[in-house]
Amino acid sequence: MSNIIDNQLLEIENLISYRGKASNQEFNKIVTDMQEKLSVVGIMSVGHPITAIYGISGDKNDVEILIPINKKSDNIQKYIFKKKIKITNALVVQHRGNPAMLQQSCDRLNQYIVAHKLLPITVGYNVTKNIDKNNINNTEIDVYVGISPNIL
Repeated sequence: MSNIIDNQLLEIENLISYRGKASNQEFNKIVTDMQEKLSVVGIMSVGHPITAIYGISGDKNDVEILIPINKKSDNIQKYIFKKKIKITNALVVQHRGNPAMLQQSCDRLNQYIVAHKLLPITVGYNVTKNIDKNNINNTEIDVYVGISPNIL
């Protein structure tokens, strides 16, 4: 099940970022490595990773992984500190259910964009709100896409 909401804001401060090409298997290893590197320097994550896929080439995705953290930091090895992510005038599809069905919610969002002749200015940012380890069907993921405020 999904719901689309317009004119939303995504604003999160203090994030550590990875941007590069990774397969699905490598993706999980990168997230684990990021969390381990944070732990070593005494920084805690304060939310689930946020992901954005910029492109796909074979079995590799051009992906950005952002982990919200509890305080400012210098860059940690190959990971970059970002002071803030801010997406204004965003369309959000609120996906509630099995993450394997997220693509259907994203397809619905894309259909909405086309039907309303909107101009996306960002890729989709997947923001996991809740993961119910006892029932995967209770997972909550919001996907934010920045929309141009210009009317053409």
